[in-house]
Amino acid sequence: MSTTVFLDTPMDDERSIECEEIKVIGNIVWARPDGDGQEIVIPLSNVTGVTGDAVEQEIEEVEYPGGRVTELVTRLS
Repeated sequence: MSTTVFLDTPMDDERSIECEEIKVIGNIVWARPDGDGQEIVIPLSNVTGVTGDAVEQEIEEVEYPGGRVTELVTRLS
């Protein structure tokens, strides 16, 4: 299974990124590229679309500087 993030403004001359998993939390997309252990943080305003085989949504407590908040977390895999 693979997911893809499509970008409005290219990053490293790429308009799409093939990923193992994508998380959307608030207005940020956290993308983990295939074969790469690191995450890429992309503003949702630069994302034109995402594809994936499975979508899960959960309300989770997310740590931010200054405290913890409850957010809707969407995972695509």
